[in-house]
Amino acid sequence: IHAAAFEIQNNCIYTVWAAANPGGGKELHQHQSWHINLTDAGSIWARTNCNFNANGTGNCESGDCDGVLNCASNASPPVTLAEYSLNVSSNFDLFSISLMKGFNIPMELKGTSSMCTQVIKCAGDINGLCPNELRHPGGCNNPCTLFKNDQFCCNVDRRSCGATAYSKIFKNLCPNVYTYPMDDPASTLACPTGTGYKVVFCP
Repeated sequence: IHAAAFEIQNNCIYTVWAAANPGGGKELHQHQSWHINLTDAGSIWARTNCNFNANGTGNCESGDCDGVLNCASNASPPVTLAEYSLNVSSNFDLFSISLMKGFNIPMELKGTSSMCTQVIKCAGDINGLCPNELRHPGGCNNPCTLFKNDQFCCNVDRRSCGATAYSKIFKNLCPNVYTYPMDDPASTLACPTGTGYKVVFCP
């Protein structure tokens, strides 16, 4: 099993509760980092405006994972997701930032090893420019989350699924991230297995 070292850093001026599935969760104040080793495949994200008790149960305005600090389930939308698959093909890792569950805070994902320094960043003002019908107290929803129809979710015929006015707003602000199911495959980057990675909230 190949493990990759991830550093998750909070550069936001506010506290976030970092989450990884698999991996758990950790409260991060400004400039704090969380170092974890991950294997296989999964996702990393930030939760905002959380309240947890001493037992690690509570809730978050965005990115909640079944009301626990140490996540063992996927994030509730809206949430910006860093996604990875390690050692999947020809000793390469694949990684991307996805807005398929919407957007809550800006994010950067990059390789930190000398053999791979590729970067994906989503730092546009999506929350500020979010259409009213997609707005959420914690961010900006993906239209599939709200409308649950094939135009936005592409559940029936993925080949005929195209960009929409909503996904184009996301794409204009964050050109190299996934914004709908059949979005540009170039939004997935590859690094040699053994690369270390860094996720930065509010880069």
